[in-house]
Amino acid sequence: MATKKTFLVLLGLFFITAGFLLFGNGVGAETLKLQVSNVITKVELLPLDNIEGTVLLPLVRDGTFVLETGELGSMKFIGTAYNMVGKGGSFSGYLVYIFGDGSTIVTSLAGTFWADPEGKLAGLQKGSGELINGAGRFKGIKGTLTLTGKLLKTIKGEIASKNYNEVILDYTLSP
Repeated sequence: MATKKTFLVLLGLFFITAGFLLFGNGVGAETLKLQVSNVITKVELLPLDNIEGTVLLPLVRDGTFVLETGELGSMKFIGTAYNMVGKGGSFSGYLVYIFGDGSTIVTSLAGTFWADPEGKLAGLQKGSGELINGAGRFKGIKGTLTLTGKLLKTIKGEIASKNYNEVILDYTLSP
């Protein structure tokens, strides 16, 4: 009887300890969901010799975002895109999100884009990256970024399409 009672006590302690360990690993885990709108403000078209219809595009995108809470901020993407005209391509670079209180999050980003099969948009895109730096309330940030987006058709006078992106940042803050 005593061994059964001892076994039940040890089993109970095991589950309590396991619960604290599992809970402890999730402490501080957060998610931010951003709706982002941006446009290319600087770009250079560099045709790749001997590959017809292919260009490399060093570029800067500037825009704004809104969080689920209604908080507003601005963003800047600095990177490059590789485009095969009519087929899509890839992009990579760095994003900076600047919040109203001056806090910032810096991320890497890489992804692909392709023509909209329905033809309603200029294209669709997906990307992912790492959260690599933060300041203010995001000091010590680490985590990941996922992005899904839509490229709008250009209108007369625009140098490139505007983007609408849904971005999810999953992160933790180290003390």
